[in-house]
Amino acid sequence: MYKKIVETPVKKVLFIGGGETDFGLQGESDAAIYQVLPILNGLGYTVTVLDDNPYSLALESPAATGFLRTLTVQNVKKIIKSQKIDGVMPLFGGVRALRLWDQVISEWREADGVLPQTLGLSASELHEVNDGTLLFDRIEEIGLSVTASAVVQNQEEANEMLRDLELPLVIRAHNPVQGTTRQIVDRLDDFDHVVNRVMGQSLTNEVLIAKAINGLKEVSVLVVRDRDGNCLQVGASEDMDPIGIHTADSLSVAPVLTVSDQILQQMRIQAFAIADLIGLRGVLHVQFAFDEKTGEIYVIKVSPYLDHLANRMAVMTGYPVMLVAAQLAMGKKITEVYLPNAFHEKTAIMEPVMDHIVVKLPVFSFGDLEAMGIKVNRQLNSVQKSVGSALGFGRTFVEAMEKAIRSAHFNNRSFSPKYMADVSDDELIQQLIHPQDNRVLLLIEALRRGYEVDELAELTNIDEFYFYQLNRLIEIERSVDRDNIDADALRRAKKFGLSDGLIARFWQTDFQAIRTLARQNNIQPTYKALEPSAGEFPEHARQFFATFEEENESEPICAQSVLIIGPGAFRMGDGASAGYMTSVTLSELHRLDYQTIIMNNNAADPTLLPHLSDKQYLEPLEVSDVMSVVDKEQPHAILVPGNRKKLIEALQEMGQHVIVFPKEKHHPSGPEKHQSEFSLNFFYDGEEKHPLVVTQHRPGEVRILDQAIDPALLDDLTLASPGLYQIIWRVDLDAWVSKIPLPDLRVDTWLRPMPYGHIAYLTKVLDIPLGRMIVRAWVGQLNEADRQYLAAIKGQHETAKLAMVAKNTDFDLHLHPDKAIDLTRFEMGAKIVPYESEKNDGQE
Repeated sequence: MYKKIVETPVKKVLFIGGGETDFGLQGESDAAIYQVLPILNGLGYTVTVLDDNPYSLALESPAATGFLRTLTVQNVKKIIKSQKIDGVMPLFGGVRALRLWDQVISEWREADGVLPQTLGLSASELHEVNDGTLLFDRIEEIGLSVTASAVVQNQEEANEMLRDLELPLVIRAHNPVQGTTRQIVDRLDDFDHVVNRVMGQSLTNEVLIAKAINGLKEVSVLVVRDRDGNCLQVGASEDMDPIGIHTADSLSVAPVLTVSDQILQQMRIQAFAIADLIGLRGVLHVQFAFDEKTGEIYVIKVSPYLDHLANRMAVMTGYPVMLVAAQLAMGKKITEVYLPNAFHEKTAIMEPVMDHIVVKLPVFSFGDLEAMGIKVNRQLNSVQKSVGSALGFGRTFVEAMEKAIRSAHFNNRSFSPKYMADVSDDELIQQLIHPQDNRVLLLIEALRRGYEVDELAELTNIDEFYFYQLNRLIEIERSVDRDNIDADALRRAKKFGLSDGLIARFWQTDFQAIRTLARQNNIQPTYKALEPSAGEFPEHARQFFATFEEENESEPICAQSVLIIGPGAFRMGDGASAGYMTSVTLSELHRLDYQTIIMNNNAADPTLLPHLSDKQYLEPLEVSDVMSVVDKEQPHAILVPGNRKKLIEALQEMGQHVIVFPKEKHHPSGPEKHQSEFSLNFFYDGEEKHPLVVTQHRPGEVRILDQAIDPALLDDLTLASPGLYQIIWRVDLDAWVSKIPLPDLRVDTWLRPMPYGHIAYLTKVLDIPLGRMIVRAWVGQLNEADRQYLAAIKGQHETAKLAMVAKNTDFDLHLHPDKAIDLTRFEMGAKIVPYESEKNDGQE
């Protein structure tokens, strides 16, 4: 194997993207890459991005050359050769990019030329990280504790392991095909089945079996390290739920509240030691298990790449994790890191200080799937089931928890008080032992019914501290309920994060009455800045959260600002595409010199990238929270996604200037298996309708037809606002075609706003900035280049044959649905791939 590495300074950098959205891969890699591209470009690097994700913002960045290609070894090699790449940045693309680059290195031959440098890690260290077992052997050699484990290649070897390790066991794929998922086996009857299944997820048909440590406390530590070994801790968080429940499905809290400083310092030192061990230049996430009975600390996972915690810590602390990590990977010392003027000059070398508490609550898709008649396994375990998360910010745990609950589950039926009251005691006990998505309110319900803290802690392995905090929440709600329409009670309720809607329900009144009472008694939120130094050094703060104290730190930015309501926590379905579309809108308004304000609380969403907006409010997206920001900022207009109908109606009733993003509640359901759906896609600029292309949709796939469209077909349509639209019809046709006779648009067709996913797809494949053109049409600033784009298409487009597909997500592993899931509607796994013409093409 040829591995000669150039040591000369890197000038041309390739970022390998994170690929399609999936469980545990929610677009955070693309958001990170998109954020650092302008900085690296400004520092003189020529940057290239490779990805196949239709929602990739990085592919559209003017600071880089984007290649829309399938993530394969051959495509990586071709781009390295054509672009003369001398450095590859795999760690920003997450675990998929890390594995792909490791595979490229292993298949590199002398005929391929000189192997580019691996940025952030050496090639050999990257291989050890990818292997896992090699790295953990070295971690154990330096004196850190890991759980006993071994790699097996067949069922006989697995059975031998049972003699040495007692149940429960953790089983996962070694050298996995895609992402890997830990599965816990605590019944002997399940062992053979799980081993056999996991073996099929491995490239080498190998399985890693380890001793499970269920019930221990899980703590995550995020650190950065430069080339000289200088390390600092960005932050740490703990899971309320014990090990045994996937960390993505757990309630997480930062800073850590139930582990002593002495133990946290040990974890910090161990994380630094691991960073030194692998020679890291960048960011590292280490997950620890802590046994409170023995004091033992176990290293359970090492992630030297951008992942969900890196994005979350950047939002929670205000520390520019991505900007620092990228420059460290390029070889800069931490004292040399360049940051924009918004940050204090010493920000990069300061360990962030949190003067607030953040609660992360996971979001699940169970309710939406069941609304479609699909039953799933709701029980939480070591296999991830959540499809997103929301953050609650506050000065206290109770305030942060209240805000997180209403951010993540405001429309979830299983979180309603009536649902909780109807749960029987037997069901309650079963769900405490075998938790489901509504675990937090179930714990509160158990306390309401008189269960003791010590017995609940023993039953759930949750620290008693959290039960005392939940008891405090119950006491607050009861006192508010007793006092009834009282200013002092309202002040106390708002201080602890209760929403106007919840208080109105307690007092049997409406939202407006609570709002009026608050105004009459000057009970208004104060907004606190999120700064890495917690206000010790002057910084130009852009991120704010609400609390109820004396001093306000947020001043209105200008009279002509635009407030954008983000897509929120939900990431399944068109969640990723909504984040894409909202981010494009922010970026374009910013480019057109509008002052932009974003409200959102999803750390994985690119809308919270600091360079996309002038100001960010990290708050729930309920009417009371939105109106508090409106009262503070007095924006000229509010942009709201069309699916938030109640919010739109409430804002309009209060006289606000609302601009609606055309959007259905969900991505529309796809055609039946025996059908094809067709759409005539067109752009309406407020005056003229411009036909684009005809697309064909079958379950899980969209393609463009090369077909001329007569603009006169659209003359009779009446539309309310500029945007992208589709005329839809369906045909009993279970085949792909090249052309299709266009129907009479007055018969058997219907009109809908173009789904965001289709906007992202057509933007990439047609190489036209459709999302940005919509924004320019809204504000009356379409330019000549836009009109030339529109005039050139009219259905005929000479383009590579590229389809958007959504079919690689393993729903069976994660959710165990009782029937097939419509992948046209649930776009997880969506990517753009080339296709060959089928033999049955050609209905001319």
